[in-house]
Formats: sequence, structure tokens, C-alpha cells
Amino acid sequence: MGQPMSRIARISLFAVGGVVALLALLMLLAWVFLDAETVRHRIEQTASQAMGMEFKVDGPVQARVFPTLGVGLTDVHVRQGETEWLHAAEMRLRVRLLPLLRGRVEISAINFVEPGLNLTRDSDGAFNFIPAHRPDDAGDRQPFGIRRFSVEDASLTFIDQPSGDRFVMNGCDLAGRDLAWPPAQSPQPNPTLPDFHGQLNCRSITYGTLDATEVQAAISAQGQRLTISPLTGRLFGGRLKVQLESDLSGSSPAHSLELELADFRVERFIETFRQEQGAEGSAGFSMQLTSSGRSLSEVVEQLDGQAELAGEGLVLHGTDLDAQLARYESTQQFNLVDTAALFLAGPVGLAVTQGYGFASLFAETGGRTSIQELISEWHIENGVARAHDVALSTEENRLALAGRLNFVTSEFEDMRVAVIDSDGCAVVEQRIQGSFNDPRINKPNFVVALTAPLFEMVKQGVALFSESECEPFYSGRVVSP
Repeated sequence: MGQPMSRIARISLFAVGGVVALLALLMLLAWVFLDAETVRHRIEQTASQAMGMEFKVDGPVQARVFPTLGVGLTDVHVRQGETEWLHAAEMRLRVRLLPLLRGRVEISAINFVEPGLNLTRDSDGAFNFIPAHRPDDAGDRQPFGIRRFSVEDASLTFIDQPSGDRFVMNGCDLAGRDLAWPPAQSPQPNPTLPDFHGQLNCRSITYGTLDATEVQAAISAQGQRLTISPLTGRLFGGRLKVQLESDLSGSSPAHSLELELADFRVERFIETFRQEQGAEGSAGFSMQLTSSGRSLSEVVEQLDGQAELAGEGLVLHGTDLDAQLARYESTQQFNLVDTAALFLAGPVGLAVTQGYGFASLFAETGGRTSIQELISEWHIENGVARAHDVALSTEENRLALAGRLNFVTSEFEDMRVAVIDSDGCAVVEQRIQGSFNDPRINKPNFVVALTAPLFEMVKQGVALFSESECEPFYSGRVVSP
């Protein structure tokens, strides 16, 4: 008797389940096909209230039966005031079964197909994708939540209007879970971020002249804390790895960034500024930064950390540094600061190199320079970068740099470039001062009188040719050739 009764129970259970599924399907079909406008209006109203923005569906509403019950929306728009910041060709909603049997529509998953996002930050610091005001009844509502969400083939453009910076993402897929956008608490000084966990894959991400490809990133947001770690990809032919954390919960948002770029091609980097080939070889770059602030100026003023660029066996095209330095006459005309541009290019960012440029460093004179070793290490405090160990060695010479770069005022501070001897003393020195965009560059200055050929003073040390003692200009890791 036990087995037949168990078999009857299983058959009854399957039958009841089939009836429930059939009823749900019939309700969904009736809900969609018999009153599509009501469905559209309810979805628009619910989403608009949850987001605090206008959610509009201009295309048809379609029922989906397989593989799960759901609704398909086409030609979807999201607007903040008069500004549209999101448009999607299609939006697929997965509907929960049991609430539907009770006459309620609850969404368990969302899928966006080919969405385009146009995001901006205006001069007042307001983002067009963050609602200015949340609904008045936020305290009575439950947080808006989606168990699963995904994005297919998305594109995104973000423009920071005060600075003119542009950030572009193309060919992006995002798979995420546990999306929850809680009602904002008033007053709220910082943007209210949704909580979620996701995996991002992008064909390319572009910021200014930087273009990263094959990007993959794990993204998590929880309690106003955003973490992107790890982010990997390809940049200038090298391997990129980034970790970014932002905490927006306090009165002043806090940020930390760790970046490593291994084995990148120097020529690919130079191509972002010039079409001609300027240098070749591989190098590595790393950076660790922390800061806080609500505006870009505040972030720069509180920027702390360090950055380092290092490479060996590089080739500089267009000029022969050793040949020029070996001739006294040409040395008087030679611009050491142009050579320093190679130091500045990596760790101090694009602001300096775009303002000053590489000048005559890559002038086509038919020569070439073999760089044995390059180190460019900077320490940053309160927005000011100080050269800690910045030097390069050629086959016959060492050049070093000292001084500071003030990113708060955009100025060079006591910046000096020198040819140094075997003891680290300066033989020839040149200063650069003033703003990044319009610096004042002094003529090269011989620290001691040339009583012997420059080559001999560099090799043997200026102490042999001068009665005065020298204070070492450089004592870093780059050894004398």
C-alpha cells in the first residue's frame, strides 16, 4: 500500500504543479496581451518611482514563456529632467511566479540589450544619472531589489564638464546579482549608490589618450563602498592590473588606487603624443595613491602616494645624447630638460607632458641613444610629487632629475636636470620653473669650470678637476656606466 500511495502522491503533486504553472502562464498572457497599455504604464510607474527618474517604454510589450516567464520591452529610455542618460534597444524582465498568482508583479531578473549610456557631471558637481530628489514616501517603501541582472553589448560615455575629461567604454557585458537601490536618506551629501556584485568584460575603455583593451573587472558596491578589484587588461601592449576602492559614506569621499602596468611598450606610449617613432623597448610602471574630497580640486590637494617607472635596454631615436654631450659647444646649446621629458612621461601623468611636450627630444637628427637603465620614482604628498630617485644611464653618461611637481598649482618647483659624474656630483645643470603649460627654462650651467674634456670629468669625477667639494646631486640606484 505504501508504494501505490507514494506514487499517487507524486502524480498529484505534479498535477498540482502543472495546474499552477498553467494558471501563471494564462495570467501572464492575459496580463500582457489583453491590456498591454496597462502593463506598460504599471512598469513605467513602478520603475520611475523606484529610481526617482522618468522610465519610458516607447516600443511594444511582449510576453515571454521560454525559458522562464517574463516580459520583453523594446526601445527603453531613462531620463533625469530633460536629459536622457540611458537608451536600450531591449529590456527583458523575469517575473516571479507566486506573486503573479496573487495578482502582483515582482521582477526577479533584468537583462539590458545594447544599452547606450551618456553620463555627465556638471559644473556644480551633479551627475545626470543620480536623482536630485527621491520620492517623499521613501520611508514607507521597501528598497528596490533585483536578484539577477545583466547587460549585453553596452556602450558608455562619461563627460566631466568642468575639466572636459572624457571616459568611454565600448563592447561591454556585465553579469551581476543582488542589485538593491535603497531609498536615499535626507540630507545626503554624497550620491546614493546601489548595492550589487558583478563581473564586467569590455572590448575597450578609453580615457583621454589612454586606450585599454580586453578589460575584465570584478565590481562590488555595498553600503556606499565601491570596490573594483581586480581590473585587468592590456595597455600599450603591457599587462594592466588595477585595484580601486571608494568610500562615499562619510562627509568627504575617500579613494585609494593601486595600479601596475608590466612590460608595456615604450613606443606605444610615445605614439599617444606623436605619430613618429620616438623610442622603443619595454618598461614597467606602478602607482599607489590615496585621496579624499568631493571635487577634483579637493582630491588633488589631498593626493598622497608614490609612483615608479623602470626600464632597461631602451632605445631613444632621433638624437645621440652621448655625442652631443661629448662636444662642449653643442652642450651649451643642448636642452637637458627635453631629455627629462622621458622621466616625466610615466609617473607624473599626462598633464605635464601634454603641457610642455617633448620639444626637440625626438628631433630627427639621425642619431640614436641606447639607454642602459631608467628609474623614475616619485613620492607624492598633498598633491605635490617629489623626485625621489629619477635618473637614466646611457653607454657613457648618467642624467638625473631633482625637484617637485605641484599638481595643486600646476607648477614646476625647483626642478633641475643634471649630467652627473661617477660620484653623483653635477657637472652640467639646467633648471625649469613656472607653470606646466608655459615653463621658464634656464640655459645649461656648468657647475665647475671646464678644465678638462666633459667626458673625462664625468668619468673621473669633478673632484679631480676642482678645489671645491661637491654635494652629491644623485645617490640613487642607477649606477655609473
